[in-house]
Amino acid sequence: MTEQATSETAPEITTEFTEIEMRCVPCNASWSAPVARRVNVATHPDARLGILLKTMHRTACPLCKTPKEIDTIFDYYDPERKLVVQVRPSWEIHAGGGEDWYWARYEDLVLKYANYDVRVDVVFGFDEMIEKYLGGQEAVKVAQREWRARREQAGSGQPPEGPGTDDVRNA
Repeated sequence: MTEQATSETAPEITTEFTEIEMRCVPCNASWSAPVARRVNVATHPDARLGILLKTMHRTACPLCKTPKEIDTIFDYYDPERKLVVQVRPSWEIHAGGGEDWYWARYEDLVLKYANYDVRVDVVFGFDEMIEKYLGGQEAVKVAQREWRARREQAGSGQPPEGPGTDDVRNA
């Protein structure tokens, strides 16, 4: 279900960041971590790399350095493919009610982007996103090679695992 967008009713789908308050269970420290609410991969291509390497929406405690995944919902927009995919935490489909939960979230997304000429879908977790829309394990291997090459070219200034939300925002 898509509709043609008109310039006066549908603004461009842009990348949007916010912060989320985090608390470390081991040491009880708290901090704000950046997260993407919506990513336009034409303007922020490192988001695709962050998903493929599963480094997007990860943080670490500033005191004890304990790594932590950030369970957050965000929309992935690929203007070249006219595609919006809402990426939700992987556990949510099982906790939320399976297929009925998927269809409810899908209907919400259709309504949210009704004024845009895009296809929409909902996925649960990076693994499903990678398999359905980003090229599967072959794309993961290519992303790993690209990240290694970037690290070698830049020296040791980049995190070994891949780009996080700060890297995407600052790209």
